[in-house]
Amino acid sequence: MKEGVFLYDGEVECDIRIIRSSVRFGTGDHEDEPDVRDDVEQIVFYVLYGSTTERGVFSSGSGAYESLQEAMTQLAVTAIGPTLRWTT
Repeated sequence: MKEGVFLYDGEVECDIRIIRSSVRFGTGDHEDEPDVRDDVEQIVFYVLYGSTTERGVFSSGSGAYESLQEAMTQLAVTAIGPTLRWTT
């Protein structure tokens, strides 16, 4: 959906992606309530953060956002926001 780069620690350029998924993944933890624990068929957006040591490898991600705009807005207010540059 969306790709870009950001600076980690102000100097290491890292990749970032926002992807669309048809599943909102649950925690899978039996102690959580069903609405948190179970996967749900729902269009959501996840942010994938690129590795700080290897380009093209996405080593961490975010929770689900209900829209692309919501994901982008939340990223803009994080510590990486000022360094974030979208390429697509």
